[in-house]
Amino acid sequence: MGSPVRSGRETAALGALAALLLAWFLLPYLLGGFAFPLGPDAPVYLWWIRLAGFEGLSAVGHRPGVPALALALRGALGLSEVQVVAALEGALGLATGLAAAALIRIGGERGRALPWWLAGLLAGTFAVHLAAGYLANLAFAAAFLAAGALLVAGSRPAALAAAVVLGGGGLAHPLFLLVGLAVLGLAAALAWRRDRDEAARVGGAALAGAALVAAGLLSMLRGPGSLQVDTSKDGFLRRAGLEAELRRAYLDRFVHRWARYVQWASVPLALGGLGRVRGALARFLIAWGLVTLAGVGACLATGVGPAARVATFGFVVPILAALGLDRLRRALGGRPTLGVVVPGALAVAMLAGAWVAWDRQEPFLSELEVERATTAAGYVAATEPGTPLVLRVDQEGSAVTFLATRAANVIRAAVPPDRIRDVVVLVPDPRGEADAVRWALARVTQADAERAVAEAGGRRLDVLLAPFDRSDAPLARYRTWRRVARGVFLAGDVPAEPAPVREPLRPSSPAGIAWATAATLALLTLAGLGWAGLVAPDRVAALALAPGLGAVALLLAAVLLERLGVPLDGRALGGLLASALGGGGGYLARTALGSRLADRGP
Repeated sequence: MGSPVRSGRETAALGALAALLLAWFLLPYLLGGFAFPLGPDAPVYLWWIRLAGFEGLSAVGHRPGVPALALALRGALGLSEVQVVAALEGALGLATGLAAAALIRIGGERGRALPWWLAGLLAGTFAVHLAAGYLANLAFAAAFLAAGALLVAGSRPAALAAAVVLGGGGLAHPLFLLVGLAVLGLAAALAWRRDRDEAARVGGAALAGAALVAAGLLSMLRGPGSLQVDTSKDGFLRRAGLEAELRRAYLDRFVHRWARYVQWASVPLALGGLGRVRGALARFLIAWGLVTLAGVGACLATGVGPAARVATFGFVVPILAALGLDRLRRALGGRPTLGVVVPGALAVAMLAGAWVAWDRQEPFLSELEVERATTAAGYVAATEPGTPLVLRVDQEGSAVTFLATRAANVIRAAVPPDRIRDVVVLVPDPRGEADAVRWALARVTQADAERAVAEAGGRRLDVLLAPFDRSDAPLARYRTWRRVARGVFLAGDVPAEPAPVREPLRPSSPAGIAWATAATLALLTLAGLGWAGLVAPDRVAALALAPGLGAVALLLAAVLLERLGVPLDGRALGGLLASALGGGGGYLARTALGSRLADRGP
């Protein structure tokens, strides 16, 4: 367990790491004055949360984890949807870094704080690539690193906990669970000849976690079906049959951005860091590295998915690079100046690369867009339920594919939750343009609008918002439009007067987002500390794992309660019950068992 003095110093070091990562994730908000969460997928999570709160988790049944967690936090802490999405970006990013620190510390670096501290710092800052709106991926990354740390701990109770944590992460992103299962499967295979008990623990945790995810997804069959719409440019291209264009887009993103994910210095340092790891930790990291390489290669070769997203899940590189930095520092130990300056400069270079990527992020919805969408939402609320809201989006060239999905996500987030399913995007014919992508998008969206209007018996409300169409377009060319506010035009079955919008989407503020992030982190830590104390080998490891385990505990408790009929609508009841069940269960278990199960050995 170590001396109290050393334990105190390591606890202080862990606290400093958490404070540094918290500042890292909040700085863009404070410097940029942003009032909405960052990243292209943030608007998607806003309307997913609103829809799940109104209809139930089955409405987003393919990825119920993050909406469930967000609704629990929103109810328990009194946050808005905007605050909770922004808060999860920072809190889960920080939890990822601390879980990486726990992984290295448990895996063999308990004697010295610097290796695991650097691993937490580099992995936590690397998480910006997922924190930029990709919350489901980020939630899975935090859970997977925490599960890896528990498996490396080597006890059966820890392996059981790893299975549950893996299941919680899989409910956040089932597709990335397949990547995690491939890593664990390969790690179990590598352990088979050396330690069959380890292979059984790792393989068993993977199978049990997959079973938990399967059970959770099957439970989503009860209730309204998930809303199948395109939430990204990729979805439009795939549905329009433009597979070749989609593959080119995936390749272009990877070629232009890969240096953000893996800086030049990190690769040789990561290879050098391999020499520092042994046993279960080495097998886990080697398996992760091989699966990452194979996944990137397969995506580039086949276009089955975005290689860039696989690369952003490659936390194995910054973790091993941290060990490589420490190894380099020790190798230069005979020359004190070089031993500090060279590793320090390399670390700063890697941090600078991550910071450039994070500092470039911005919200993908603006106060003007939300204000005008909310104005239109008042008229939407006054129409007969089921009336399609046909949102016109126009822009020259194939860039309209991104604008169309962004506009749809913004207006779905702004309309009343009971009208989210009525939103349809319409891209008009390009009229003379030769762009094949533009024509395909127009064809697909016009078919969507015609089908929705036919199902509604001919009713429709056409909406044109100036941010999403050219304000100088000859409006009479399309329909007879009524200007109801600046930049807001309506046509079709337009109500005489708007109705009040229930729970309108409102911007937050940098201070509000900072408070929400700190409060979310505190609740996740408290919720996970009881569970971490059961299975972590010492207090420092328990503190490092607590935010990640707390996120999983609240997520699973929220899903369970909602499936049993407890309203999970963002109000206090569901959030407080999920917090009590998810977080309080760990403290009750510790009280009942009387001691940490991890101390009982494998």
